[in-house]
Amino acid sequence: MLERIKLILGIHDQDELLYELISISTDKLLTYLGVEDVPKQFEWIVVELAIQRFNRIGSEGMSSESVDGGSNTYIEDELTPYYQILEGYKESLGGNSGKGYKLF
Repeated sequence: MLERIKLILGIHDQDELLYELISISTDKLLTYLGVEDVPKQFEWIVVELAIQRFNRIGSEGMSSESVDGGSNTYIEDELTPYYQILEGYKESLGGNSGKGYKLF
């Protein structure tokens, strides 16, 4: 995952930071799914979450920002775009749906 993230971000250093972001993203996904290992088919979500976190460094806690005429709006819960996919997986495991559950 580290090499994929570095390639996408176009960086060649900051491994320690990227490992931490991968760890945080992995923990968030594992907690939501209620499993001990990230299923192979969801590793791409960990990659995307880590990249999102990297791009938000310095903007933590903001829901939007405007700089030099450009603006960014951040999703409060980074898992929101993936809920439909993740819920389908949880249902396939026979678990309860996490609908209505919000991970902070």
